[in-house]
Amino acid sequence: MIHICGFDGPFRLRTSDGGYVFLLWHPYMGPVFYADRICEREIERWYESDSIADALSWFIRRGEKA
Repeated sequence: MIHICGFDGPFRLRTSDGGYVFLLWHPYMGPVFYADRICEREIERWYESDSIADALSWFIRRGEKA
């Protein structure tokens, strides 16, 4: 599998429970979250985690900048 991370990421976001997630952001497609910096372990059901959803809200409120 070949996966190329974008020029703008991955962004490392701190979650409210003290952990980190890595985010690739696409203006049209939206967010993709990963558990590791090299973008191999995707978090598929990130929307079920309140801490990840809060981190995404913070990222968007800052103007899509980490």
